[in-house]
Amino acid sequence: MKSWAECKQEGSAHYKTGEVEPIDLYRAGGMLRTFALASIIKYAFRSRPDEGIDEEKFMMNMDKIIHYAELLKAEKG
Repeated sequence: MKSWAECKQEGSAHYKTGEVEPIDLYRAGGMLRTFALASIIKYAFRSRPDEGIDEEKFMMNMDKIIHYAELLKAEKG
């Protein structure tokens, strides 16, 4: 299982521009689980066959789903 720090390193660079990352605020505020689960649902919904999504975008969405699941696991570990 990945650590919290390892999971955060894999996050998108555009969230790492300030002193505090949004994911840390969600975690500190007790909102991480809700945020991560909602994000997983969002990326799964965007990946439905009827959305006409191409293979590259589909794989990117799957990577994001995995990333949010790993954050949830790391937060508990």
